[in-house]
Amino acid sequence: MPQALRGPAAAAPLAQIAAHPAVRAVVQRVLDSLGRASTGAATRIARAIVLDEAPSIDRGEITDKGSINQRAALKHRAALVEALYAEPPGRG
Repeated sequence: MPQALRGPAAAAPLAQIAAHPAVRAVVQRVLDSLGRASTGAATRIARAIVLDEAPSIDRGEITDKGSINQRAALKHRAALVEALYAEPPGRG
């Protein structure tokens, strides 16, 4: 976690943490690093979204074993997926 979000700021709402410039900078650095290490289209991250809402067990997005239920997550976040694949990409 970035230094700017340690302590009381770490207890902030997830939407506030996801939008924080320090968090977004860390995510960008990680994506840039992964991009440099990418060996081809199959390992390249073309687009990403930092979600401001955790997966919901109540909506079936998390299995009993703690894994992501992709079908449920895609169903409940369809607008975000559409925005991710839009040309140009945008926010759903």
